[in-house]
Amino acid sequence: MLKRFNDVVMGATEAGLWIGFGALIITVGLQVTARNVLGLPFIWTLDLAQLLFSWIVFIGAAVAYRRGAHYTVDIWPENSPRLDFALRIVGLVAAAIVIYVLVLHGWTLTRIRWTGTVESLGISRGWMFIPIPLGGALMLLFLIEALWDTARPQKA
Repeated sequence: MLKRFNDVVMGATEAGLWIGFGALIITVGLQVTARNVLGLPFIWTLDLAQLLFSWIVFIGAAVAYRRGAHYTVDIWPENSPRLDFALRIVGLVAAAIVIYVLVLHGWTLTRIRWTGTVESLGISRGWMFIPIPLGGALMLLFLIEALWDTARPQKA
């Protein structure tokens, strides 16, 4: 049930990331063209590019976590089920610590920055920082799935 729910969340998240990435490319392209070809710098394009980049990085990190796409280094011998299980537990604990920092301190930072304004876009500066706790919340959802998969007995 959780896996199916997370599959739906992943699909929607990936679609949003593709839209955000396309918007980022268009924004940066417009910024470069306006500045270098037309000689008219659009101030808002830099702020919009930063906003989109922040969302793509932190939400994309959650997607990468679920896919297992973050960097790993293989230094232990393969085919050792006990060692594999122990290392998986260490990885889950490390992920939980990172998620804790992202959610708790990311939310604190977002609340602090919410009172500021991105003048060129006319929005709260908090929109630049809210992807930090949101990405952490998505990672938490995916961590619960990983914990469930680790706790279930594996079929031989």
